[in-house]
Amino acid sequence: MNTVPTEKIEFELKLEVEDGFPPISVESLNARLIDGDRFETLNTPFFAGSVAYGDVVVASRQQDGRLVYESVDTFSGFRAISVILFDQSLDAYLMDLLRGLHCFIEYGEFGALRMLAVGIPADVDYGPIRESLDEFERLGNLSYAELVA
Repeated sequence: MNTVPTEKIEFELKLEVEDGFPPISVESLNARLIDGDRFETLNTPFFAGSVAYGDVVVASRQQDGRLVYESVDTFSGFRAISVILFDQSLDAYLMDLLRGLHCFIEYGEFGALRMLAVGIPADVDYGPIRESLDEFERLGNLSYAELVA
């Protein structure tokens, strides 16, 4: 089996910190080199806006070897949403629902925050997902943000 080597690209979060959120100032995403300074992202962000799973991004290599995000070269068509989970009883239901729709999901814990990073393929109807998220948010079970809509 031939595996493609991956690298980490750092995304500086240019968000104002409010009440400890976001809990990090730099988010790293896995990516594979396409050519030169162009990379394909291999996961969905929890915090970094303007980038989604499968996007081709431009990154510059720093003197210390780190790769730092510069811009999106080509959008993949994926949507990226970030979900903060408040109700543990919702976790399995929500992950099963999204996986059943062929979404890419990552779970992460950032201090007390339990989160999902969700990549939604372009061919998936986002309307029903959004309606469910809106209802769960209205009930106080979660909070979500559309990073790439």
